[in-house]
Amino acid sequence: MASVKVNRGMPRPESPASSLPKDQWRDLAIVRELWAKSQLSFDCRLLKQVAADAPLMAPELGYDSVESFLKQELQLDPDLVNRVVGWLEQEQPTEAVSLAEVEAAIGKHGGDRRSVQAIALNSRGKGDQGDDGTLKRGSNSATYLKARLRRDAPEVAEALERGEIKSARAAAIKAGIIKPVPTVRLVADMAVVAGKLRQHLTQQQLLELISLLAPPQP
Repeated sequence: MASVKVNRGMPRPESPASSLPKDQWRDLAIVRELWAKSQLSFDCRLLKQVAADAPLMAPELGYDSVESFLKQELQLDPDLVNRVVGWLEQEQPTEAVSLAEVEAAIGKHGGDRRSVQAIALNSRGKGDQGDDGTLKRGSNSATYLKARLRRDAPEVAEALERGEIKSARAAAIKAGIIKPVPTVRLVADMAVVAGKLRQHLTQQQLLELISLLAPPQP
């Protein structure tokens, strides 16, 4: 009896490569290229999965490097992918975020220039551990933060798992693992700016700021 080949259709761009048979990886690359052309500018969060899968897919699809796979197969700039994914791992956005927003944030604060291979390793839960399995200090990825929470603040970790806290970063702030960095928008109404500054600065800090902003004496 002749074998019957089942047409599984095209995979969805967000499907992890590891969840698909390898004979569908070419199709996955095609739908991701289409996603990059049509949707990336509106919501770039999928780049994290693209970066995680790139080291697996590149050799399987005949590329000698991740960079050439990203450039030739997906029509993506590897340096941009590295920087944007670094920002996404740091901020952990839960809603759509445009590429322009991320690029603006990176331009102001700098970006994470780790390689795609390093990002992929981290996404598989290994990049936040040392050779002895201990947690590396200085990482703010979701994997690291969740591990810290389980170790140092199990009650907050349980609240995160139950969905009572929206993200690992928010949970880490609640537990005191991360100290939030206050931001003040510079709007036209200086009274609003002053009010925001009063919320975040002590009286002594405000006086010092006023002294620094005062015009120099002739």
